[in-house]
Amino acid sequence: MRALILMLGLPDMSTPQLVIFLAIVAVGVLLFGWISDVLLRDGAFGIIINGLLVLTGAILGTLLWRKLGYTIGHNSALTVSFVALASGLVTLIVLSTIRRWL
Repeated sequence: MRALILMLGLPDMSTPQLVIFLAIVAVGVLLFGWISDVLLRDGAFGIIINGLLVLTGAILGTLLWRKLGYTIGHNSALTVSFVALASGLVTLIVLSTIRRWL
């Protein structure tokens, strides 16, 4: 778990900090899953699956962005945050579109 957190560019944390961080991420994933479930209506996968799809897309997008090494602007953390959000949303939208076609 620590290796993944370091690959995402987050600082090394002690165990209590890591637990709090994961709890905040879990609440955020559920909240975002609920919002996307409301917005997508019939094309949605459900609150938990929507949140997990967005989280997976955000992690993969962040890892790819860091691997490619692009820099935009002076604040790299802000750029990576926008990349994570965009890649998570794109993942959810593409998968819901594929689901509607099938």
